[in-house]
Amino acid sequence: MRLMHLHERLSARGGAERHLISLLKHQQGRCQTLLAVGFDDGSLPEGERRSVGPWLRVKGLARRGLHQRGEGAARRRLAQAIEGFAPDLIHVHNLMDPALLDLAAAGAPTVMTVQDHRLFCPGRGKLTPDGRPCAEPLGESCLACFDQPDYGRRMLALTRRRLDALGGMAQVLVLSRYMARELALTGVDPERIRVLPPPVDLPPAAPGRGRGYHLLAGRLVGRKGVAQALEAAKLLKHPVPLRIAGDGPLAGELAQAAQASGARLHFEGWADRARMSRLLSGALSLWLPSLWAEPWGIVGLEALAQGTPVVGADVGGVAEWLRPGEHGHLVPPGDAPALARAAAALAADPDGARRMGRAGRAWVARHMKREDLMERLGEIYQQVLDREAA
Repeated sequence: MRLMHLHERLSARGGAERHLISLLKHQQGRCQTLLAVGFDDGSLPEGERRSVGPWLRVKGLARRGLHQRGEGAARRRLAQAIEGFAPDLIHVHNLMDPALLDLAAAGAPTVMTVQDHRLFCPGRGKLTPDGRPCAEPLGESCLACFDQPDYGRRMLALTRRRLDALGGMAQVLVLSRYMARELALTGVDPERIRVLPPPVDLPPAAPGRGRGYHLLAGRLVGRKGVAQALEAAKLLKHPVPLRIAGDGPLAGELAQAAQASGARLHFEGWADRARMSRLLSGALSLWLPSLWAEPWGIVGLEALAQGTPVVGADVGGVAEWLRPGEHGHLVPPGDAPALARAAAALAADPDGARRMGRAGRAWVARHMKREDLMERLGEIYQQVLDREAA
């Protein structure tokens, strides 16, 4: 099978990017792949670049679709890439320009993995302007999230156009049941939606050393609950520091906060996969205090794979894998005192925290095996091809 993947960027940063890279590594030698990306941010190590197979840059794949300028050139470049490779199947990942989605669907049988909210939310990712989870369906009520009504109408129209383009896909893949429900609410046929979470590799069990810190890891932006994590850290009575690993707009502010805090906060900056693995394996708990509805929360699964319990906000797909009292604790989004209490409970009962970590690791080993999930993806590919041939 000749399989073409389309994604906005080649990168080592971000859950969607890591998922795609692991997928490509698995597919090498099993089918003939080609990855087309809009740009390369330079963060992927050379060894991993070689392991994902052939790839090329197609300028314009990172377009969002809000402006028409450059659309024609991007369409021509993508059409040439598709024609040159002649794929049997196209797998679209983070591609958000409706014109390019239409072109992909017309070029070959196409499946799309919906990684985030941009196909059913024109605003802040199912988050209200005051930071609360949004339960409103896609529609005119979404305009309340925009300070500029004209811009809001354009974004609403763009979101609907993206949904129209999704109708051309042979199959729609999502990471969680939460994402499946959100898409179904917009009118996408549930029969066309398949839930397929990203696999999580199970590293060797960490040695039985002490776990000396809590960890906040990921994109450092407000919707990830960074401010609530800082507030919770101030409330902790137990002398366990909070380490912060990641990059984003708030990185500079967090680095300064860590310098001023003494031993209470440590800012690690961006961590590559090896260093992140070490940080996760040495943590007493991972904090996932997101305000927005996490489509899945992959870093939480990576923590459980290391035997590290998770304190996570009950948003999006998180409750589908975080069993409260078994793998960690679920807390209300935006509730810093609840986050602090849950973290303090783990610190006060290290034996209980270790039991939760072991239970979480066992759950990942049972339900997130790479071989099983990749076999399911292969079956989906084959079903699409069989329907096309029928």
